[in-house]
Amino acid sequence: MQGGDISNGFQPCLLVVFEGLLGIPPEKETRKRRWKLRKPTAREQAAEHEINALLLHQIRRTPYPVEVVTFQGPEFAAAVEQRLEDLHALVRRVWATTPQELARIHLQLPDVVAIYDPDPQRALLTYGSLGRHLLPASAPHLGEL
Repeated sequence: MQGGDISNGFQPCLLVVFEGLLGIPPEKETRKRRWKLRKPTAREQAAEHEINALLLHQIRRTPYPVEVVTFQGPEFAAAVEQRLEDLHALVRRVWATTPQELARIHLQLPDVVAIYDPDPQRALLTYGSLGRHLLPASAPHLGEL
């Protein structure tokens, strides 16, 4: 807003990958024992992930809006969005894509200033200058550009 006029520019936002960063997956042995008889629903799979409380707190403190990206499909994204809504997380939206698709379209998203991913291969090589490698324990670095 300049001189009382409303600006129609983009508000910069951050993308945070859910798997391994905001949502810590359960150990493989626990998951295998629990779901022997039937395949779990997307809601049950989302409930198995432990939410990174340190990162959730940092999302509340950052001046940028945050969007969460998941690589497990739209049903899982809806379940994660509902779970984060129940925790009163200040997340703009949750959406599903693949790492390859995100690498292809991130140049077409003018409001994205950084993509935070726990996988260093994807963060540094796939997303180019927007990629940021962030581990769950180093959540206070969210928002540092």
